[in-house]
Amino acid sequence: MGNEIILVVDNDRQVADYVTGTLIPSLGYKSLVAYDAKSALAYIRQYEKQISLILLELQLPDMQDLDFLKKLSELGVSTPFIVITGSKKEEIIDKTFLLGAADFIQKPIDMEVLKHAIWKTLETEQLREERERHVRELEEQINWLTSISDVGRSVTSTLDLDEVLTRIVDASVELTGADQGFIALLDKTSQELYLRVVKNIDDDRVSTLRLPVSDPLVSQALNFGKPIRISRKGNENPLKVCTGLLVTSLLHVPLSYKGTSFGVLSVNNHATMRKFTAQDEAVLVSLAGYASIAIENANLYHQIQQELSERVKAEEALRVSEERYALAVSGANDGIWDWDLKTNFVYFSDRWKSLLGLESDEIENTIDAWFDRIHPEDLEQVKLNLFAHMKRRTPHFISEYRMLHKNGEYRWMLTRGLAVWDDEGNAVRVAGSQSDITDRKCAEQKLLHDALHDALTGLPNRNLLISHLEHAIEQSKRRKDYKFAVLLLDLDHFKNVNDSFGHIMGDKLLTSVGYLLKDGLRSTDTLARFGGDEYVILLEDVKSVENVKKITDWIHKKFQDPITINHHQVYITTSIGVVFGGGEEMTAEETLRDADIAMYVAKANGRARTEIFEPSMRENVLLRLTLEADLRNALDNKELEPYYQPIVSLETGTLIGFEALARWNHPRRGVLNPAVFIPLAEDTGMIIDVDRWILRKACFQMHEWQKKYEVCRDLTISVNISGKQIRHYDFVSFLKGVLNDSGLQPQSLKLEITERTVVDMNEMTMSVFEELRELGVQLQIDDFGIGYSSLGYLSRFPIDGLKIDSSFVNRMLENGGQEDIVQAIVMLTNRLNIRVIAEGVETSDQMEKLRVLGCEYGQGFLVATPLKRQDVEALLEDLSDGREPRAFWNLLTD
Repeated sequence: MGNEIILVVDNDRQVADYVTGTLIPSLGYKSLVAYDAKSALAYIRQYEKQISLILLELQLPDMQDLDFLKKLSELGVSTPFIVITGSKKEEIIDKTFLLGAADFIQKPIDMEVLKHAIWKTLETEQLREERERHVRELEEQINWLTSISDVGRSVTSTLDLDEVLTRIVDASVELTGADQGFIALLDKTSQELYLRVVKNIDDDRVSTLRLPVSDPLVSQALNFGKPIRISRKGNENPLKVCTGLLVTSLLHVPLSYKGTSFGVLSVNNHATMRKFTAQDEAVLVSLAGYASIAIENANLYHQIQQELSERVKAEEALRVSEERYALAVSGANDGIWDWDLKTNFVYFSDRWKSLLGLESDEIENTIDAWFDRIHPEDLEQVKLNLFAHMKRRTPHFISEYRMLHKNGEYRWMLTRGLAVWDDEGNAVRVAGSQSDITDRKCAEQKLLHDALHDALTGLPNRNLLISHLEHAIEQSKRRKDYKFAVLLLDLDHFKNVNDSFGHIMGDKLLTSVGYLLKDGLRSTDTLARFGGDEYVILLEDVKSVENVKKITDWIHKKFQDPITINHHQVYITTSIGVVFGGGEEMTAEETLRDADIAMYVAKANGRARTEIFEPSMRENVLLRLTLEADLRNALDNKELEPYYQPIVSLETGTLIGFEALARWNHPRRGVLNPAVFIPLAEDTGMIIDVDRWILRKACFQMHEWQKKYEVCRDLTISVNISGKQIRHYDFVSFLKGVLNDSGLQPQSLKLEITERTVVDMNEMTMSVFEELRELGVQLQIDDFGIGYSSLGYLSRFPIDGLKIDSSFVNRMLENGGQEDIVQAIVMLTNRLNIRVIAEGVETSDQMEKLRVLGCEYGQGFLVATPLKRQDVEALLEDLSDGREPRAFWNLLTD
């Protein structure tokens, strides 16, 4: 929470002082109080960035009703506010919400309602800020891709090298946030680098400055052909670079063609301390690639221009040297073409033909033979570009298009050319070059595809799904009859697949699930993977809820069949959350959030099911998230402590031990029972830490009592342990450490496990049970009778005792069947020499019935409620002095 402040504006000093002095500090926030509008506005001007929320009474001595709210609107204050007032005018209430109120509280104030409103408003504000942050990140990514794409287009759209290189350097400085940038090229004669294009460098230095190749960093970039990224460390002196500047960080990326480096693209910071990142390096590598292509294109253009100029000036000389020219053409990497418009003869070099996989005699020397191999979708644009140049409407002919290769595939080609005109202005010849740019085109397409698709499954990713979802939301605004639905699917227990078969198998399962879902959807629907084991389906133009239910039923039915992967049959289910759109004004992120909430409810209700979002779910999830955060803090703040419930002999009334029960001293909600937080701890994995904290505290406490009180020497302490704890790899070693540190003897400790843990027992847990038995620790089954297990389990595993669940004890007197169950349990455990304890003994009649049935031990409210440490010690003092500590002792001993 840091320096966040809640401002209270109220002329009722008693209310304002209580809220600022007691309520707000209990929530962890700082507070300011103003008793009039003038003071409040002064605070807002001074602390606007720190104020997270305003609690506002409308009736102020110097401003009445809505005047203060209008003043906030005029000042452009965006801080959320909650209106608190005694006015009951509906007109006033409606206008406060129109002016932006987050909530409305009626006086007299219910402090719990006010607390809830504060939490809800701040949570909503946090979600809004989080959404804006995600939007900014996506906009930055789009700007990055757009800038790179713009530079790429400029490489192929103009032969003006200065224009292209200037764009590249400008983009380099902008995208990396650098202070300066430049491109330096190698002068082959002097073997020095000269500045070709600069950004934010004094123009007077550009024409005279030469950069020595011997500079260690430049030399390393040129010789090894790899980027160099370096920055000043700590309080070191600034770096002196080849430009003569002292900089704090720099990044050199080599410019190269066919493995040979001929320059560098560089950026540096000298006024700021910012370091360049790996992403900055990736940006510069992409831009350097475009710069290399542009320079080579310019060189080739210059070469062709010179060649064609020589043809015009010395046609006869070129014919004489035709053989020499043919030899030069055959050695060129790009294909050469030459179209004589007078004869309509087109010359294609062998390299031109080989780019298409053709032999020298496999294509006619006509313009139609060329055009016939161009992709039908590209042909018209190529003709327009060519004839526009022949009419002198463009300075040169350049075009990118697809051509049919001999193997039946289409390859991307880049063709450039220049025309020669006669004295009357008619084009008589056009010649140029052709190069294969398929790899570059594929790289560009892959970059765009990867930005919008999941790498594993090839399905649309979050970015593309949100784009489609936003389009659906806009459709619903324009068409009242347009509805859509969002289904968020999460695979149940997917972690078990990874743990059992490995992540490669898990990835194949994720891909198979993508195919399974995609096959059942319409072409107008969108299936996306959000990462992990989550998928989202956008169903557009939904006619009814029943239509969506048919889709979810179909999905659950498909998941009933096993999925075969690498000869293994994998069974998996999915939980689905559904949100319907088209009525309420919601953003894409809010829609996905609600779908996720509904999916979470489906998980909580047993998995393998579908839940349709309802607004109440959002509030429940927020409460759960708050409780989860509080529980994590509780472990750090030592808010958990054990309470101790006595266990006694039902026959003699003798105290035989205690059960340690976890309690949570919540700072706002008071003492919480395990039923409130133990299931949450199980779901989040925090149960490991909770169990260990209570176990350690109980062991130390029991040993302390054994040393202090003679009556405690033979008493035992029982502690509940989760099945996850039993399966944890270091539990036994942890327990040994606790016993060693506390001094408690193993036979004084009883670990209580659920019946389900016994049912799910495997070789690993059986091994742990044996180790505990060898250690001397006793094992008991807790809540016996509700875990669907068989009594036969008791003879197979090292169990020392069991506790009959309180549900049987409570209904024993009114239901003969329950009494028979209790009697059967007692009889079998006696034969197996297993101790039996009845839980939930609340009445003397229940106690007497248990005695008759032969149950040895019991615990419950009749004996004692769970006691704090101090109350237990008072009980032990009474027993030590021979006093009867409580009335229940008489009941047990009569």
